[in-house]
Amino acid sequence: MRAISQEGIGIKLKTAQEDEKPVVWDVLCRAFGEGPRERFRRQLWEDSTVTTDQIRLAEVDGHIVSHVWVANRPVLYRGQVVLPMGGIGGVGTLPEYRNQGLATLLLNDAIEYMRAKDQPLSMLFTGINFFYARLGWADFPQFRFRIRVERAPYFSSDDGPYQVRPCQVPEDLPILQEIYKRHSEGLQVSLAHCRPSSFWLDGHPRYLGLRPSHIVIHSPSGQGCAYVCADKTDHGFFIHEFSYDHRHPGVLTVLSKALLSELAISKEPGLIEGVTPWMHPFPQKIATLAQASLFHEVTEAMMLRINDLYRCLEIVTPVLEKDLWLSPFKDQDFALTFHLTDQDQVVTIKCTRGKMELVRGDGGSLFFRITTRLFCLLFFGVCSGRQWCYLANCQDNEDKVAPVLSVLFPPHPTVYWSGDHF
Repeated sequence: MRAISQEGIGIKLKTAQEDEKPVVWDVLCRAFGEGPRERFRRQLWEDSTVTTDQIRLAEVDGHIVSHVWVANRPVLYRGQVVLPMGGIGGVGTLPEYRNQGLATLLLNDAIEYMRAKDQPLSMLFTGINFFYARLGWADFPQFRFRIRVERAPYFSSDDGPYQVRPCQVPEDLPILQEIYKRHSEGLQVSLAHCRPSSFWLDGHPRYLGLRPSHIVIHSPSGQGCAYVCADKTDHGFFIHEFSYDHRHPGVLTVLSKALLSELAISKEPGLIEGVTPWMHPFPQKIATLAQASLFHEVTEAMMLRINDLYRCLEIVTPVLEKDLWLSPFKDQDFALTFHLTDQDQVVTIKCTRGKMELVRGDGGSLFFRITTRLFCLLFFGVCSGRQWCYLANCQDNEDKVAPVLSVLFPPHPTVYWSGDHF
């Protein structure tokens, strides 16, 4: 707890106490309106990851008037290591106290909190990107798909060794977790939430979409191979999440047939849409079987912040070294310096005969003065090394730089599923 004087106003920044949650709930509803009231209730009381120290508050004259939640949302990097991440949510101030800098104070407080908690990465979702960009968050792409089906085909239930059935939670939880793990590892997915077991059963994520509806079982072995969180809508399905075991690629056909057959019962045109990693085969399989066109939508309502560039790179070093050892560059010595100009963070990656060392500061023969956005596009595999060289205006060294960057930071999928939001 700390007191701040700002333009004659006595402001106290504090963390919530357990008995203050009802007041916090009321503040959130007054700040955002009645629409998300139930969501906020579940967030405060039905999310096992929430602790009161994550709830950052501004108090004026003894009244709570502004709120920021720093959710604990560790995420996977290429399905192999865990990056601790702070998710920024519920940034809201009571109408009569707005335009006094309270949200900015709380966001700076949240940045300090994340650093203290060793959360080198942060994420938020917004429609006012410019407000957060001034504090270091950068736009990052999200992908959705949409398939308009004129007449859904109906398929028989004979799917060989695979059986599709309704998912039952908590009975199927161990199977769901294993499929989720294999999907993230097999496709080397980044930004997927590394969920604790209890989170799958919490009311808050279930309210947001973590409700597995269909599961595919390999009948001979009893092994789970795929699942989907598909909500029925007035015109079809909204898919909040899906995962499959890449060792059973045929299950995508089985799952697609099951969804289309349910849609076919209405005998009306339908719409299947949802969240997806870029170029994932599942939406394409649905579109192919439905003989329909697949449309992708890219938005940048997600924003990322690198709270500690050194720690981000340090945590993923084992993954980078493994790829380096398998590349033609394993016997070469080189050094790359990344300078995040919007946060003034500088880190050098020194590679010596396949071993990596990180140094805070410059010293690399290849020096990149870039924004947080450009770093995230490379780090999280949105573009290839050659594409990134053009974005970062490194064309002069493209032939030298691009192959190295493509080894260390290869293109790979990213996704943040609906139920993990904050």
